[in-house]
Amino acid sequence: MKRNVWIAMITIVTICCVFGGTFHHIFRRGTGFLGRGEIENMESGLEVFDTLRVDANLMDVTVTAGERFDLSCEYTERLEPVYEVKDGTLTIRQRTYWNQRGSSNAYCSLTLSIPEQTSMDEIDVHTALGSIRLEGITASTCGLQSNMGNCIVKKCIFDQTDLMTNMGEITVSDTDLGGTEVNNDMGEIDIEDCTFDGLEIMASLGSVQVDAAHALDGYEIELDADLGSVHVNNRNEGTRYHQSGDAGKLSVDTSMGSIRLSY
Repeated sequence: MKRNVWIAMITIVTICCVFGGTFHHIFRRGTGFLGRGEIENMESGLEVFDTLRVDANLMDVTVTAGERFDLSCEYTERLEPVYEVKDGTLTIRQRTYWNQRGSSNAYCSLTLSIPEQTSMDEIDVHTALGSIRLEGITASTCGLQSNMGNCIVKKCIFDQTDLMTNMGEITVSDTDLGGTEVNNDMGEIDIEDCTFDGLEIMASLGSVQVDAAHALDGYEIELDADLGSVHVNNRNEGTRYHQSGDAGKLSVDTSMGSIRLSY
């Protein structure tokens, strides 16, 4: 058996152990991240910013195009985010407290609105537990990372993109990705109706589907499915596919899962 298949199997066991242990310690006997189930709300207008940095423990994050710079959030007790706009950078953090008497009904959902046609310099969002969603956003660089949750990107424009989940799905549609790296330890990856100069995808456990919105005839393409099949424009290519070119590059590597490419 190939070395990277063994690595994939070890990764699966490790993630399952971490996942199970986390939930055992957090939710045993009704304990959890502190939160009494009562939903609180906050909403605020923001100063102008061109850099966004989010680092949260338990939070769903949505960034969308709107009329002005706005922030709104629904959360249970003590999961309220802390934010600051300074020197053109919006920084959002979250303090999560442990309480053996707390309930497991912890919840936090934050929505940011950025004026349409605004070009951001940098977007960097990291959540330990929670999904990330971007729609209608333009930025020079975009980095999204969720340890346990989905990443969803729609109708965006980026020069450089880095998308990563340890356990969840990555879905990108109708987006100009520029140069992009996508990594997923456990979950599906779906790139639909997108353009890119260079796209590198690594998946340990899960299938990958790429539907390019432009021709790839002049691209260098490397597709490798260790334990799965490769299909290019509905043709079965076995477990590997190679195409030479210098117009751009597409690389997809899965340890356990199939690859489907269409253009």
